[in-house]
Amino acid sequence: MLYLSGSALRRYLAEHARLPDRPLTAGIPVNLREADDLSMGTAVGMIVAELGTNVANPLERLEAIKRSSSEAKRHLRELPAAARASYALIINGPYIAALLAGLGGHAPIPFNLGISNVPGPPEPLYYNGSRLDALYPLSLLLHGNALNITCVSYAGTLNFGLTGARDTLPHLQRLAVYMGEALDEISQLVLGKDTRTAARARGV
Repeated sequence: MLYLSGSALRRYLAEHARLPDRPLTAGIPVNLREADDLSMGTAVGMIVAELGTNVANPLERLEAIKRSSSEAKRHLRELPAAARASYALIINGPYIAALLAGLGGHAPIPFNLGISNVPGPPEPLYYNGSRLDALYPLSLLLHGNALNITCVSYAGTLNFGLTGARDTLPHLQRLAVYMGEALDEISQLVLGKDTRTAARARGV
């Protein structure tokens, strides 16, 4: 998912002559709950990973994303269990403080966009005999972030929801198209075949 997002953003920004030299970063919620934890409530942390938007070669971009996300996960795992849930507040502390002080437009943004992957129903859902074909998420934008990409799994499919600021990201639907083409490209490079993906993607 991070590779598809980074590849699509690289192409989109390059077309608009806005591709930065440094890689874009994503704030990614992660589940902190152990497999046998049946307690109520949420247990969510956050990591920040690079999207490899500064890397032209697809395979090298994939490796750069894997290295960055693995390092971020390792750092989170090494924190004391009691501190992991608070790590998101540490990352966003200066940003939150500036918002509370009314300085949101001048606060340092801890990441360029939000990306999340939410597990959905593994089996098809029906209502009055009609099958639910897809489940597209709609997320929120943080002040200073123009894009959020959220993915929901459903009945063996992945459904992408792109929420963006219209004035900042014109023709947002192109990102969805580019994500599908990035999947075809990396599948051909890694698997040696053209999948002609049927993955659903939609910009909201």
